[in-house]
Order: sequence, then C-alpha cells, then structure tokens
Amino acid sequence: MTTSRDHECKCTCTPRTCLHVKGRIREPCTCTPGRLAPWANPVTGTPGWQALIVSRSLAVTVAAVSCGTIHSHGKGEWQARIPQPILMVLAINADADALWCHLTSQPDSGVFTLEFAPWPVGTVLKCSREFPVQGRLIARDVRVTTRMGRTVRYLVPVFTTP
Repeated sequence: MTTSRDHECKCTCTPRTCLHVKGRIREPCTCTPGRLAPWANPVTGTPGWQALIVSRSLAVTVAAVSCGTIHSHGKGEWQARIPQPILMVLAINADADALWCHLTSQPDSGVFTLEFAPWPVGTVLKCSREFPVQGRLIARDVRVTTRMGRTVRYLVPVFTTP
C-alpha cells in the first residue's frame, strides 16, 4: 500500500496491527496517520478519546483543535488526548475488525483507524453499512458489577449516524 505521503512505503500490514516488521524490529506504520481508542481522564474519570499518531505536528494540531494534550508515547508515536466523549467523523469504510474515518474537525489529517477488539462489530457500529457516512464516535462508559461485588469499567466505542 503506497500513499501520497509516503512513496517509499511497501506496507503489507493489516489495519488491525498497523505495524511494519523489519526483521525483528517493529516500527509505527506511516500509511495511516493514527489510531483512535476510547480513553478516560485518570483524575476526573471523564471519558474521551486518544489518538496515537506518528507525526508530532499532526498530534499538536488534533490536540489544539479539541483543547486536548499531547504526550510522547515512545516508538516514534505521539498520543493526543481528546477530552470530548463524542467525536464528529466521516466514516469511509469498516470491516469486522476496524472502522476507518476522517476527523470532521481536521478533514485533511488523513485516515484514522478505530479497532473494535474486544467488542463485536454489532456493538460498535450502530448504522447501515453504506460508506462514506457522516456520524459520531461515542466513548460509552459501561460499568459491570462482578459476582464478587467489584465494579469493572469498560469504555466501549460506538459509531452512530444522526
């Protein structure tokens, strides 16, 4: 897969792993600029999103637009933390494992990948399978009480259309 951003890329990675493997060294994939995942603020507990991004300048832009923060994530990646639980996106495709989308606030930022694991596709996608479609990514806060009385918190990504 070669993109206009990276003419040298001979990527054979799957959207699920997004890693180049050179011998035994794993490096971040440059074919997709980032991966999205639900995230909760460790101090306040409010749900939001984190984007793992290869480009520091893109991470700064994503964080600035959303009033978020950036941190070095190591392995050549940057983590942009987005404090809003709802992101407006343009979903361009999906399969059983992932959703590919553009952030509506940053349409030129490239394609972001949202992996569904460990959730089934029916839990995450609450829309028809006709793409591209404008919609919302919601970081849903689900709490489950175990038989031992412990409360376990899950942040479940959900994509819905208006």
